[in-house]
Amino acid sequence: MRLLKRLPSGGFELVSFSDDDPPPYAILSHTWSEGQEVTYSELVAATGTEKTGYDKIRFCGERAAADGLEYFWVDTCCIDKSISHELSTAINSMFRWYQRASKCYVYLSDVFVPDEITDAGAFLIAWQEVFRQSRWFTRGWTLQELLAPASVEFFSKQGKRLGSRMSLEQDIYEITKIPFTALRGQSLSEFSVEDRMSWAARRTTTLKEDKVYCLLGIFGVFLSLIYGEGEEYATLRLREEIQKRQEGRGTASCRSLSVLSSLPFPRNELFVGRADELQSLEQHLLVSNSHRRMTIYGLGGCGKSALAIEFAYRALATHARLVFWIPAISQESFELAYRDIGIRLRVPGITDDNADVRKLVRETLSSKIMDNWLMIVDNADDHEVLLATADSDSKPARLSDHLPRSDRGAILFTTRSRKVAGALTQSSVLELSDMSKTEARQLLTRRTTKQALLDDETAINELLETLACLPLAIVQAAAFINNNDVSVSGYISLLQHTGAATELFSERFVDPSRYEELDSTIAKTWHISFDQIQKQDQFAAEYLSFMACIDRVNIPQSLLPPGASLVQQTKALGTLTGYAFITERLHTVQESGGGRSFDMHRLVHMASVWWLDRHDERATWVDTAVARLEELVPYGGHENKEVWTMYLSHAVHVAGIHGIVGKAASASLLDRVGQCQASLGQYSAAGIMHQQVLSVRKKVLGPEHPDTLTSMSNLALALSNQGKYAEAEEMDSETLRLSKKVSGDEHPHTLASMNNVAAALSGQGKYAEAEEMDRETLRLRKKVLGDEHPDTLTSMSNLALALSNQGKYAEAEEMGSETLRLSKKVSGDEHPHTLASMNNVAAALSGQGKYVEAEEMHRETLRLSKKVLGDEHPHTLTSMYSLAYSLGKQLRYDDSRYLYEQACVAYKTVLGEDHPTSRACRQHYFQMLTLREQNRDSLYPGRLESSADVRASKRQRSV
Repeated sequence: MRLLKRLPSGGFELVSFSDDDPPPYAILSHTWSEGQEVTYSELVAATGTEKTGYDKIRFCGERAAADGLEYFWVDTCCIDKSISHELSTAINSMFRWYQRASKCYVYLSDVFVPDEITDAGAFLIAWQEVFRQSRWFTRGWTLQELLAPASVEFFSKQGKRLGSRMSLEQDIYEITKIPFTALRGQSLSEFSVEDRMSWAARRTTTLKEDKVYCLLGIFGVFLSLIYGEGEEYATLRLREEIQKRQEGRGTASCRSLSVLSSLPFPRNELFVGRADELQSLEQHLLVSNSHRRMTIYGLGGCGKSALAIEFAYRALATHARLVFWIPAISQESFELAYRDIGIRLRVPGITDDNADVRKLVRETLSSKIMDNWLMIVDNADDHEVLLATADSDSKPARLSDHLPRSDRGAILFTTRSRKVAGALTQSSVLELSDMSKTEARQLLTRRTTKQALLDDETAINELLETLACLPLAIVQAAAFINNNDVSVSGYISLLQHTGAATELFSERFVDPSRYEELDSTIAKTWHISFDQIQKQDQFAAEYLSFMACIDRVNIPQSLLPPGASLVQQTKALGTLTGYAFITERLHTVQESGGGRSFDMHRLVHMASVWWLDRHDERATWVDTAVARLEELVPYGGHENKEVWTMYLSHAVHVAGIHGIVGKAASASLLDRVGQCQASLGQYSAAGIMHQQVLSVRKKVLGPEHPDTLTSMSNLALALSNQGKYAEAEEMDSETLRLSKKVSGDEHPHTLASMNNVAAALSGQGKYAEAEEMDRETLRLRKKVLGDEHPDTLTSMSNLALALSNQGKYAEAEEMGSETLRLSKKVSGDEHPHTLASMNNVAAALSGQGKYVEAEEMHRETLRLSKKVLGDEHPHTLTSMYSLAYSLGKQLRYDDSRYLYEQACVAYKTVLGEDHPTSRACRQHYFQMLTLREQNRDSLYPGRLESSADVRASKRQRSV
């Protein structure tokens, strides 16, 4: 089989493929114009481009590319008609070639649509009459081109899309008198020979024998071509061959003619994508002389049944298999389907009152007299339907035991549950994930009847992202768009409207490929699954309810409610991953003890919320989430930060559930998050968080409540850390005034405010004022808290800095060393406060010219800071900056340059380019480079100016 492929130059080339395994391709249906069609030899020679037929080749190539197809087929140039054997093979293969095409484009050269009409499908009146009179409907070969393909689309002479076989079926029926069932994909063998003959009676062909030869595929027979034999003799040979086929296929084959209609749905001509999955199914199931079984499993609405339907029709068309469809929605639906198969196969005794229908059908399909068959057991979601043990000693215990087994048969199951899939076909499971972005776009385009509604490329991308490329959600959205004449951007606006998403995803729509008894809505689809999970695994249902109330991304297992054994937890998570509601993340946390974490499907998260709302359980589970997060999220610090960092996004999400989470609880969660962000060096984020908390607490608790004052202090800290020292001083001073009023002059909260005012003063270079306040704070803290309290040590460290900033290095070193000794004793060698004290002692040493000692201490501080705080924490960068400064003072310019460059880049990322410390680091870096150039050959190097930013950046604040 030869297929056409577009070249970058704009031309085309022919590529040969095995007739048994061609790639996906589009195919053209058209009527010929004498002398204007491009032949095989002309295409090979790259001539014939001036012919009108070349325009049709170009049109087909462009349409195929728009539908994501690399290859396409056009009869005029893909067949070398000069070789009689090739022509004969092609005519006998033609029906199959059209049948296997992914898309068939009907090019109507005699149908013209006015240029001013951009959406031809919306203006049928402009072309409907000329469409009905098109020459295409009078030609013999176009009959099979109308019926064989799964997807047929009609286009005008200018290439404007008129509609599809489905959307235009009323017109097509009135023109051709072909029954709707045939147009919708029902097997042609279901119709009598005379009926099929009548469809072609009024059609004509250029050669009279072709009026018969064009029917070969319609009847599924093959004939040698004898041009010159005449229509009458050719018809006689055709009828003889049809009769031979009917008589020669035996009793089972006669039965099979009626069983083909057991497929409950017409072939979906709008089916797109899933080429790899279809190939996997074919390679595994459609194997001769071997019984095979396989299960498709995936999230509800991902297209399992749609894939099974397409596979069934392909098995019918290309492998001549009988196909049986068993809805496993319930035991009753299974029984009814078996009875229907028995009746269609005319199994003896099947209609008797006491007939064992299961046994009769199983034995018939397991017998060697049957033709090759494929059974599809659809919607095997409920473990109880197929796999539960029955209360009977006389029959096989489970429905699954009644499934036939034969070397001439294969069984395909579909289910939402991975556990059911494993129980049915443990080693042969095909997971069906969401569509690719390209496939999803094709589905939306094909399902939207008015292409003008696809108005905005950005909106389409946003919609597909919102719908997670889930087929059922896309089909449901397209149905709403079509029915209400709303654009994609308009639909997104509705989705974003409060409460509208629930209503949209609950919107019913007609889908001929879904069971009537099953609601064709996203909401209903998953609510059924939720109910099933609740029945099968109560702990999994509790996990699902909890997850509905937190962020859907990166859910740590350690965040989920405890209260069950590890085995129960593992099984519950297995149930939810088995239904594809959640997926496990890989390598989210590298440290040991980080544990497993999961993501929840975007739409499942939304549907879970609706499910809780419907059962009036959301408030209860939100309260559970709040309590769990308050238990796990600390008020900052660095202990176990690798674990609690993963909880922060969930705390923010829960705090933002308006109308359910109380304002006080919300503020409490956000307060914890803000302090954790500050500990991580995320100062800007912490500032935003504390601003929200302060706003809430002022309204709920009042401006003088202790918690409100704490929030003021936290916000001032965030401002100071961002280099906004004047704003921080103003807020700290107000906090101090209110703390004295509310709690008294010596309350720990008041002393913390004093400490913070001193820090803000120091940040502005007001070192003498800072020293005075630090001394008073230290005196009162020793009196109130004791000499070794961590807050007392903070005041000692800050006073040492105030001294150092004023050049009182010896006094600063003495106090800093004592603070370091006590910090190690009280907090340990690696506590952030201890590391701050180390850095400050090193700064005092450097101020006295003890650069080697300072370097040694800075290196140790940097090593420990990386270990405790991380490589990009601002305090780690301060140690790096300080070490670079110390090396520069020792004229070790190359080592200093390397560290400066790292620090400058990191500061820009972490603190921002305009932060005072970022600017100071860059200033010292360039100053060091200048001195290096000036003093490259000098015996008397210049002095690198000191900077309070280096020494003061380790000042500690109190809360």
